[in-house]
Amino acid sequence: MNRKKWAALTLSLLGLSIGGTVALVAAVDPFEVYHKATAFIPPISNGTQIYSNAGIAKNYAYDSVVIGSSMTENFRPSQLDRLFGGQFVKLCVNAGSSFNHKQMMDMAFATHDVRRVLYGVDVEALTYFYKTPKCEMPDYLYDDNLFNDVSYWFNKSVLLTYIPECLATLGQSDPDQLDTMYSWGDLYAYGREAVLADVSFSRDTVEQINAEAGLSQQTKLNVEHNFLPFVEQHPDTQFIFFFPPYSAAEWATMQSKGTLEAMLALRGLCYDALSGYDNVTIYDFSAREDWVLDLNNYKDTLHYGQWINDAMAECIAGGEYAVSSRETLDAATEKLRAWANAQIEAGGWIF
Repeated sequence: MNRKKWAALTLSLLGLSIGGTVALVAAVDPFEVYHKATAFIPPISNGTQIYSNAGIAKNYAYDSVVIGSSMTENFRPSQLDRLFGGQFVKLCVNAGSSFNHKQMMDMAFATHDVRRVLYGVDVEALTYFYKTPKCEMPDYLYDDNLFNDVSYWFNKSVLLTYIPECLATLGQSDPDQLDTMYSWGDLYAYGREAVLADVSFSRDTVEQINAEAGLSQQTKLNVEHNFLPFVEQHPDTQFIFFFPPYSAAEWATMQSKGTLEAMLALRGLCYDALSGYDNVTIYDFSAREDWVLDLNNYKDTLHYGQWINDAMAECIAGGEYAVSSRETLDAATEKLRAWANAQIEAGGWIF
């Protein structure tokens, strides 16, 4: 074989190899970027969330979305469908910033007629710069540029891990996957011992960090750029924002760090900015005593079990714990402050 034939053969084999790899990834498409999986169980998990969300947002059938952090991951779309009507999917970003959650809503509204958004508002997520993704997203899966999908086609994990996982479930389906995707509720121990294992309550007088002005500005920017454009541009979409029920111990840890007053102030800022819109309802579960004072509901100071998500869904459907005025929100905020200060004063959990 002469050099010319050898070069032609080599280039042909290389082209076939590249083309075959692209065809394989596009055909199996483990993250459902090009089409929804019908012949296997897609590898949707907390570890693949930022990848799986791209395909879910683009190619699943839905008219309602769950947006938020791990505080929203244990919601069950089947329950939400029953309570509210419509068809829900979860587009959660674990530990995401408000910008990350905006990215999910951008995709949802660009590809679907969204009639309802259930959004869990974490005060900590509001403290990041409004253009800062706390979780770096694989943008090549979210945009419409086919050429940068090369990062998907030739991804080592896609080729060696996720495609084999898909092929291993060929012919199978998981009818509960919409409910169980991203859920972690049954993976942990709950109760006082689990929550307080690594928590210390300082008995010293704590001087609040002088950060309230800066955090307030960040919150205003987040609401202005990552919340309000959707609310204003989609007046027929119902937006349900809720403040999650962190355990009372979480607010005490904020006090011990010197951030409590700044964090509490963000609640009011968020309410003031959103409450004037007809298509917005705000719920506040942060001071529901039978939940937040019972550590059996928590795996740590922040995270509650799935039964709390189920109960919140029922409450929202029934209109319970809707915030009717700023005074209502402030009364709950005062409870959070009092509980935090009482724990700091006592040097530990007292409820």
